[in-house]
Amino acid sequence: MSPLAISRRLKLLGTYDFQLYFPFMPQLTSSSGTRFLLTTFSWARPQVHGKLLKSRRTFPSPSVPFAARLLRCPFRVRSGGEGPGERRTSVASTSVVSFLLLFTFLLSPLASSANTQRYRLTWRADPATTMTIGFEQYHGSSARVVYGTEDHGRDANAYPLSANPARFVNHAGMRNVFVRLKGLTPATVYYFLVVDSDGTSRRMSFETPHDSPDRPLSIIAGGDSRNNRETAMAANRLVSKLKPHFVMFGGDMTNGDTPEEWQQWLDDWQATISSDGRLTPIVAARGNHERSNESIYEIFDVPNPKVYYSLDFAGGLLRTYTLNSLFPAGGDQADWLEQDLASCKTMWKFAQYHHSMRPHTVSKPERDELIYHWGTKFYRYGMNLVVESDVHTVKQTWPIRPSQEPGSSQGFIRDDLRGTVYVGEGCWGAPLRANNDNKPWTRASGRFNQFKWIWVDINQVQVRTVMIDRSSYVVQENNLETRFKSPPGMYYWDAANTGDVLRILRRTEVANSMARNPPLAAQSTPSIQAASAPAVLVRDGNGAVRVSYSMPAGGRPEILIVGAGNRLLWRGQLPVRGPGPYSDKVDLPELPRGTKMELVVKAGGKVVAKYELR
Repeated sequence: MSPLAISRRLKLLGTYDFQLYFPFMPQLTSSSGTRFLLTTFSWARPQVHGKLLKSRRTFPSPSVPFAARLLRCPFRVRSGGEGPGERRTSVASTSVVSFLLLFTFLLSPLASSANTQRYRLTWRADPATTMTIGFEQYHGSSARVVYGTEDHGRDANAYPLSANPARFVNHAGMRNVFVRLKGLTPATVYYFLVVDSDGTSRRMSFETPHDSPDRPLSIIAGGDSRNNRETAMAANRLVSKLKPHFVMFGGDMTNGDTPEEWQQWLDDWQATISSDGRLTPIVAARGNHERSNESIYEIFDVPNPKVYYSLDFAGGLLRTYTLNSLFPAGGDQADWLEQDLASCKTMWKFAQYHHSMRPHTVSKPERDELIYHWGTKFYRYGMNLVVESDVHTVKQTWPIRPSQEPGSSQGFIRDDLRGTVYVGEGCWGAPLRANNDNKPWTRASGRFNQFKWIWVDINQVQVRTVMIDRSSYVVQENNLETRFKSPPGMYYWDAANTGDVLRILRRTEVANSMARNPPLAAQSTPSIQAASAPAVLVRDGNGAVRVSYSMPAGGRPEILIVGAGNRLLWRGQLPVRGPGPYSDKVDLPELPRGTKMELVVKAGGKVVAKYELR
């Protein structure tokens, strides 16, 4: 860690004089020209050996006690000159070795550190041959990245390649800089420095994914870090241990989308950097706590300002779809999704987005429009796995497809041959909710902080649900050879009907051939509810039913309960709806049982759904 990085962790405000005490050291001059006056007092007073004066530097914001405890060194900070108004923070220590280590850091040239921080990696194009390096430049000018396949430490002149920024943007109180690297070699580790007018960053590295479908991929997927920083940091540190090829993050990074929260989030994201300086790329989606698309676009430089996009991995092994559930699900987004899926030739297809189609907690609304615009396409074109967020519970489903045929529930039915597996729902640190809304096609659900660790190869996908809190004591880091092994201390959810590994096997039929020649069921039941389809609704113990219907145009749907002889027994209204399919829970008044009744849904003066009510 560079001295500037140490100073950032100290979070010093303003200009300070450092007073540090070391045993028996002469006057020295650092390589940067800073002079240190050290005076020896006595072996008998180990806490007062001498003092280091006048190493003066101004640092930006943020806790001396933290770093002092971390280094376990005698450390005193004095603001301004000596006198009665001075402020001091001191920490006692018995470790002389720690003194010397800190002294070594201070002797390194502080003035040669770049004014950059909050590093992140993303992609805009082929992950095997490109990489976008993003960071904040809070001071200085002429930022660039020098890089190469050999590690030259912080010697900027030794790196053979250099790239200038492609984009600067001021957002969330930061000057975000993005350097887009191209022409990289697949399956290669690159070492890099960020260089600016004032110096160089610490040496960092990244790995380009391989481009061979014969080799597996390791992926972490989750979302909803929000406001529980302790849990989010524990998850981030696990990323640094597992060293996946990339992280799929389903939105709600922050709670209020404020500059302060984004700066804290990016500070915390630095915990994903491994001890060897390796950064893990993030594939980011937008959540409802990101108030606009700009928050994702301006901080992660994603390929599309509307924040829906796809990426190919491993030479046709996998294509990922990042969708935006805060943007209209139909229209341009649905058209793009259909065209991309129709042309996709990869062996596996994954999708991520924020809002769950069928949340597994009763406090969250159903998202019928997502089933209509996306779920039907997932089935038609063979989507294998979908990662949802937002709900702050844990779930995994059986393979399911959209349907209203007998045996279906809430617009889905189990289909082990051609269905899509849905997992989620958040829990990277956001407040947990109860998993109190399971469906007949729910495989298992739970309530704890978690993310998914996904392994993908030609024959199968393995999904492990990592229990963040129980796994937070993992120390050992994987290397590139052991990234498909579980470090000691990892805990996985032992889920009902599954165990600790959810396996998805390759389908026997090619998804594209299904798209060209869909089975009759796929043609006849792609929507949530056909207006003319007869069905039976059975009231639950509280007299409530779930009513599915499709709105041909915007308006306020009306619910009518009709008895024998077309006698109107009850009338009610639902909230105003736009065009599209819906599924609403309706609380009915006390009605006679054992009497033949019909429930009719009308919109715009027309019947859009009709049920027999029991």
